[in-house]
Amino acid sequence: MTLVLKVLGSSSSGNCGLLINQGKYYLIDAGFSGRRISQLLKAYHITLSNLSGVFITHEHQDHIVGLKVLTQQPHLKFYANFATSSAIERKCNIKGPWKIFKTGQIFDVDSSLSVKTFPIPHDAVDPIGFLFKACNYGCAWVTDLGHITQDICQALMEAQDIVFESNHDETLVRNHPTRPAYVKERILGPLGHLSNKAAFDFIKNNRGPWKNICLAHLSKDCNSCETVKQLFQPLANMYGFNLTITDPRI
Repeated sequence: MTLVLKVLGSSSSGNCGLLINQGKYYLIDAGFSGRRISQLLKAYHITLSNLSGVFITHEHQDHIVGLKVLTQQPHLKFYANFATSSAIERKCNIKGPWKIFKTGQIFDVDSSLSVKTFPIPHDAVDPIGFLFKACNYGCAWVTDLGHITQDICQALMEAQDIVFESNHDETLVRNHPTRPAYVKERILGPLGHLSNKAAFDFIKNNRGPWKNICLAHLSKDCNSCETVKQLFQPLANMYGFNLTITDPRI
């Protein structure tokens, strides 16, 4: 297997993944400072100069804050749809160099890596998920979604490894003592974030070809790794996939 997908960090404070394919390295989102991304890459003996590109899901700050530093690397390519790239330029006052694709498009990065894009229901201008394929092996990145659509289901069923959102416990969100009502409505709404129950029900009811499932974008105060593990580990044992959970406190 040449294709590897790792989560460098994932929570409302920042999101960034690492895709490795045949000696080439790509980021998925850049939601940490450039310095922090450099520190996270050290665990894989990678520097910013080793990166080939960045795939961007949407323009929210916890996914793009590091782009300004990354654009100082002249060799890097930034993959985004037009609406997202335009929103980032307005927010961050940066220019690409962009590699623009249309949402839903399938394209080749090189002869060994293909990318399928698909729409995600989230409150951004044109949010997407990614399905990466190399040598008939698929890795999917699907976070920041209010509900699961047919496009998302199809992409996840084509992947052996998935990074999938399990953001919150619905009861904890509803009973949170300090969050305003509009924030709770946003999180729980169809363009918000996926609950533990919704993520669990999808995995339980579909039983895809998954070998590795990483649950990500956990809420720091309305979820915990312990809660998620208690819910999902019996399912992992039953269906035979490896389960990892990204700690939002790191």
